[in-house]
Amino acid sequence: TVARLIAKIANCETRKKDAKFAAQGEPCNECSHCNEIDAGRAMDVIEIDAASNRGIDDVRALREGARVSPSSYDFKVFIIDEMHMLTKDASNALLKTLEEPPAHAIFILATTELEKVLPTIASRCQRFHFKKLSIENIVTKLKTDVASEKIKITDDALELIAASAEGSVRDAESLLGQIASIAGNAGVEEVEKIIGKVGRARTAEFSGLLLA
Repeated sequence: TVARLIAKIANCETRKKDAKFAAQGEPCNECSHCNEIDAGRAMDVIEIDAASNRGIDDVRALREGARVSPSSYDFKVFIIDEMHMLTKDASNALLKTLEEPPAHAIFILATTELEKVLPTIASRCQRFHFKKLSIENIVTKLKTDVASEKIKITDDALELIAASAEGSVRDAESLLGQIASIAGNAGVEEVEKIIGKVGRARTAEFSGLLLA
């Protein structure tokens, strides 16, 4: 998601024309370039799943594509997901391009396992580490989903779902969808049965009994 935002910021037509707007640091989300990137139709924004395209031939094709100037955008953006899945040979082949990248190319490497990425590649990149979201932030997002989808579920149940997601909104929403499809009116007990974890209230009660 952030990689696509960067692609939009680099190529947003409104930012290019309006210096005052560009200073805000956001894409307009209204110009043709922003809309094309949102819809996945941008020819100059190339997304590559390194888990499926992890060989040296795949990287060679990427390198050839990087040499070609963008067709209609200012920058050609290559988003490589699951970067740590590239083979060693493929990583070394990519390294040569990262050492001397074309002026019109931006490479965004996404990974959940930075320690598996070649140090020589990591050292040539700006690194941004994303923190896990708090339970409170995830609950707020889930409440928005619950309201829009008209799901009947208690606040305590949402808190348990958020805690079980361990900082991931995607996992929390997936759990919410699973629970909504199974339980029509979900409370903490129903969520506990479905996900196999207990809520804070039950843990606190048990701790109180142990102390007593």
